[in-house]
Amino acid sequence: MKMKIFTVENGKVTEGVRVDSFTLKGAGVTIPAVTIGEKGRGRELGVLPVQLLPDSYKEWQEKGCVYIHSAKIGTTKAGKPKLFQTEKADTTDKCICVFRTEIGFRGGNSHTGDRKEEYWVREWYTSFPESVPEKERYTREEVEAIVAAITPPEKKGIWRWDAGFERKIEFHPFPGEIICEGIIAQGDAGRMGSGSQLVAVMPENIVFRTGYSGRLYGAPGAYYYIYRDGQILSATWEEREVAEIF
Repeated sequence: MKMKIFTVENGKVTEGVRVDSFTLKGAGVTIPAVTIGEKGRGRELGVLPVQLLPDSYKEWQEKGCVYIHSAKIGTTKAGKPKLFQTEKADTTDKCICVFRTEIGFRGGNSHTGDRKEEYWVREWYTSFPESVPEKERYTREEVEAIVAAITPPEKKGIWRWDAGFERKIEFHPFPGEIICEGIIAQGDAGRMGSGSQLVAVMPENIVFRTGYSGRLYGAPGAYYYIYRDGQILSATWEEREVAEIF
């Protein structure tokens, strides 16, 4: 199966992927490869070898890197995954995604499917009147009604609409087939924060997501994507609510 390749980085999607040079220290040989993650303590460099077509191989030899836009997945002699560059894709049923997912300051990241369920729970430090039913999960409508009923007149417009409750979101499992994984981190030993970067085969018409934690300084906490008609669409949750693009 010859598939299109995309690079996904914090909501930005570009066609193709950069193939760099990776040196096998033991053998002293340099090969073309897609690399993700990082080297170092608390980190892991993911290396996905690439078999280039003759013209691309020549360019790679001259420049040390080259961009490719389609490939099929095979294996090395040791049975590890390997990309074989192709002239073009012959399917839109699946694509190859290189996730160069970043992390927030002192945070992490996640790769999941679409939203599965949204609910609220009581914040552990909050006490409620006996008239408020105790449940493991509350819907948005229930929270709005409870908070409106117990908010003192002098606090109207001051308390947030879900005061005393904590929002929780569950997600479907990541729908991709992971073929390579790396780890990025912050701090000398990687203890300030860490997250994964992936190369995965993604199916058509199934929503997937990259999430970010830590200090984001105003950046979105997640992006959602879908591979459709040979292209990947990207949007925040707020954009999906407004535009209903997927």
